Amino acid sequence: MKKLTFFFIVIFIAALCLSCNSTNNSTKPAASVPEPLPEPSNLDYGLSRTENLDFIFNTGTLGKTTIVIKRSEWNRLCDDYRYFYKNENCVHAESYVYEKDGRAWTLENVGFRLRGNTSRVCPQGVDNGREQGQKSYTWNPDYFHYAERPNDDYRQSHFKVDFEEFLTDDEEQKMAGCLKGIALKRMDNSCTREIFCYDLFRKNGIWTAPRASHTRLLLNIIEDETDNSVTAVNFGVYEMFEEVNKQSLKERDSENYAASNAWKNNKGNLWKGHTDLTLASLDQIGVEDIKIFYEGETPGGKNVVQKEDGSGRIGYVFDSYNLDLKTNKDKLDAAAKELTGFIKDLNSLPDAADENDVHAIEQIKAFYEKWFDMDFFLKTYAINILCGMDDDYWGNKNNYYLYFDTGKNGSGKVYFIPFDYDNTLGNSIFEGGFEHNPMDWGRGADRPLMDKLLQVPEYKQKFKEYLLEVASNEYWSYERCSQLFRSWGDMCKPYLFSPDLDCSYLGVNHFNTDQIWCNRGYSLVNEYNNLYDATRESFEKWLGEE
Repeated sequence: MKKLTFFFIVIFIAALCLSCNSTNNSTKPAASVPEPLPEPSNLDYGLSRTENLDFIFNTGTLGKTTIVIKRSEWNRLCDDYRYFYKNENCVHAESYVYEKDGRAWTLENVGFRLRGNTSRVCPQGVDNGREQGQKSYTWNPDYFHYAERPNDDYRQSHFKVDFEEFLTDDEEQKMAGCLKGIALKRMDNSCTREIFCYDLFRKNGIWTAPRASHTRLLLNIIEDETDNSVTAVNFGVYEMFEEVNKQSLKERDSENYAASNAWKNNKGNLWKGHTDLTLASLDQIGVEDIKIFYEGETPGGKNVVQKEDGSGRIGYVFDSYNLDLKTNKDKLDAAAKELTGFIKDLNSLPDAADENDVHAIEQIKAFYEKWFDMDFFLKTYAINILCGMDDDYWGNKNNYYLYFDTGKNGSGKVYFIPFDYDNTLGNSIFEGGFEHNPMDWGRGADRPLMDKLLQVPEYKQKFKEYLLEVASNEYWSYERCSQLFRSWGDMCKPYLFSPDLDCSYLGVNHFNTDQIWCNRGYSLVNEYNNLYDATRESFEKWLGEE
């Protein structure tokens, strides 16, 4: 029945392409003609989880994503933002379609929402600058009616598609047998940074890093409030990336993944981190709950704000934690006990007076050897610094996951998973890796996870070696990297500029091979001032002085 329903939607859209209503309607924005959709399918094409993911996220070719959604649901998405911009409520989309290299996947009745932290924006209509989302701001219901009067000011926002949002608890809907959802991120002005960094991790053997690739994004909006015609909106080129969740844990366990240090158990506790892991962070452990309540629902949670806006919204809850449990949410107490023990043990480690303080060094080393594959962790962090990522644990106490491979048959290890690499490659919060000592990445801030390990001479030396290694190997060379950026530019450039978008709001994405994309005058593509040589030379200078 689902496939039949979607088939009629496809036929309906195709018919509209041939005979659209040319009447001037002020409630309907001018937009692109809908592109034909493939036959509904959700095959795994006989591939394994890893093979499917490698195919879907192949960085060498451009995918195409189409979301089919009713105007009433799209309006609710925009109005929910204006009511409480941080909300994680999904609206209903008729279908999600992804096409790549002659293959296609279609999933029906999916959840669709906005995502992002400081970069979240309203995708159409008046954006109130998130002020209405602040709990202390004066309530004004007049903000929440603009999306009912569509106009042509569509703009890129970050989106998330949840394939199982509207299924019952005992139902499953996975794309290609390996994805329960997908994240769509509007591109930075180089259209490449995060994709490049995740690819760099994986090229260097850091298999914990998510996959990411480019995709076109098209929305087919069914005008169900008027005549059921279809408005096609071209959102340009996006980054799509693999979320860090239970499905990514499954693909990377020793049963499915060939890495010798793959985790043994995919049922461990996964935490998303926005904290320094000091003892103060013990008050920041929980399960995030950020949503809007509607009439007929019972508000619950710690931080509930109750108010009405005249259209069924009765309030919202904003329970946010700097250590947010992403798996085993029904077993928070047990997961929190494990994490608390880890943090307490970390912060109780002694400080080594110097490299001859054998007793203290042995205690520190015993902690890290218990919890980490140290070569893997040190190499992960070396690549993190190579990318110039200082919106990270060490720099900004941000953007990382911790996975505890514990429980039945687990290895007992903790894995540090890198995440969110748009502030990199010279566009970092501070000045980037080419101007700062990589052995003092935290600028003296209290970051025990890195501070303690560097008191162990063996780890400190190994870390220096990894920094020099990743800065000089084939994956960080002007020849390879500049060509990679140029090839992505050739691939994406025809689709970057959409006449359907208000590009002035966020700036126009571009691939200009003469553009110097990095702060302080370094380039991703020009040889005479390229970022790769500058970073390597900086590492050699700093580490030679250590």
